[in-house]
Amino acid sequence: MDMKKNILKSICIIALTGTFISCNDFLDKQPLDELSSTTFWKTTKDADNALTAVYASFRNSTFSAVPASGPCTELEYLSDNAVVRGTGGAPLNIQQGGINSTTGGVLNDMWTYSYKGISAANYFLDNFDKVKDLYSEADFNKLKAEALFIRTFFYNELVVHYGDVPLMLQGAEVGSDYDRMPRTPRAEVVKQMLEDIDFAIKWLPNIAYTDGHAVQGSAVVLKCRILLNDQRYSDVAKLAGDYIHDPNNPFDLADDYAGIFFGKQENNPEIMFSIQFKAPDDFHALDQMVGSRMTIFPSFNLRASYEPNDPRIKMTMYEIGDPWPNNNKSGKFEEDGNKAEGLIPFTQLAFKKYVNPNVEVPKASTLSDQHIVKMRYADLLLMYAEAMFESGQGNDPLALKALNDVRQRPGVNMPVKPQLTREIIRNERRVELAYEGIRYYDIIRWDIAKDVIPTVQYDESGRMRKFDGNLWPIPQSQMDIMGDVWEQNAPWN
Repeated sequence: MDMKKNILKSICIIALTGTFISCNDFLDKQPLDELSSTTFWKTTKDADNALTAVYASFRNSTFSAVPASGPCTELEYLSDNAVVRGTGGAPLNIQQGGINSTTGGVLNDMWTYSYKGISAANYFLDNFDKVKDLYSEADFNKLKAEALFIRTFFYNELVVHYGDVPLMLQGAEVGSDYDRMPRTPRAEVVKQMLEDIDFAIKWLPNIAYTDGHAVQGSAVVLKCRILLNDQRYSDVAKLAGDYIHDPNNPFDLADDYAGIFFGKQENNPEIMFSIQFKAPDDFHALDQMVGSRMTIFPSFNLRASYEPNDPRIKMTMYEIGDPWPNNNKSGKFEEDGNKAEGLIPFTQLAFKKYVNPNVEVPKASTLSDQHIVKMRYADLLLMYAEAMFESGQGNDPLALKALNDVRQRPGVNMPVKPQLTREIIRNERRVELAYEGIRYYDIIRWDIAKDVIPTVQYDESGRMRKFDGNLWPIPQSQMDIMGDVWEQNAPWN
């Protein structure tokens, strides 16, 4: 299946079926109904197109990137790692505190796009049996496993951000009373997620990640994340350890840290799942938004978290005096001679990770096609080290080796740590995975967001961030639809 080639066609097919909920609203009361699914599910090509549309659910600024809009990497500002230029809207409300159910922006988009992905997956799963006889058992279950992996991915996003959410395992149809569905307790949603991801682990191939399709390693990482959110450390240690130490494990740390994000992404041995792009037909605006406008930039806090002489600093961010293509006077990262679209941020830092270092003054016409990395092997190694430590196995040499393997990767070569501590593990995750959308999830599951977020300065006047809580409010548009069926998350209820 050529994912890029069939995306637009597939989205149109899915949007006309009427068997999944509107892209614009999770509980849309008027689903479209113009094309019977019985006329579509006839060939393996039909199934491939439908699965392509499930993957296309990632293609938005909340989960990857799109043309002329900010990439999902801008959501790093949810954590204490980054700051955005706030002139209004959800980013400003989140940074200064005081979000509510009408804030909009990412607080709505996370909900809407997650349920869009779930709906597309449900449509696929509802109909895939119609062509079952056209596949071998292994091939049929592989494609089913991919859809379940994606559905589980989106449900994990929902429970992290909103807690209890409606658990929908089939497409919603007119007359199904879906607009009276209660929020399912988080524990029940997680139970279903684990059941589905176990199926995915069983049937996805244990091969390197290459073509945009989830593989067994992708599902292992997702299950580890789900289990860590529930502090099931022994289970994570067993799952991650078995996979890491399996001689058939196809993944390894890359020999070029910067290349993971730009320049050496194709067939990279470390990438375990990503959203892939290819210009000129399939592109986004990361270089413009991040590299030229500098709409998001590192916080003082992130810079201070690096150990002296850690080379990942220069591969993650620009500092004053660094070589910089957007200065036609000195060729350095400094305001005098700056020809970028934005001023150098007040932190005197800008993100370099993911940015094409060869593009001068990227604009909307500049076609960026960096793959957006969602999972990589270093994360799995560090989750394993954390789970081993938190389950009382921190003295196991394999746990320490996992962390030091990350620190000693080629091109980084940081000194080995003689032992594991919680502080060492957490800081290593922070610097290794900076600007990858991981930090916010970490500080939420460690329940330290309330402590670290208020230490972040978010503007040049010295104002400090405020934190409104680990859960977000359910978007008001959904609360209005559900009437008295749902109770809003505290403290907005």
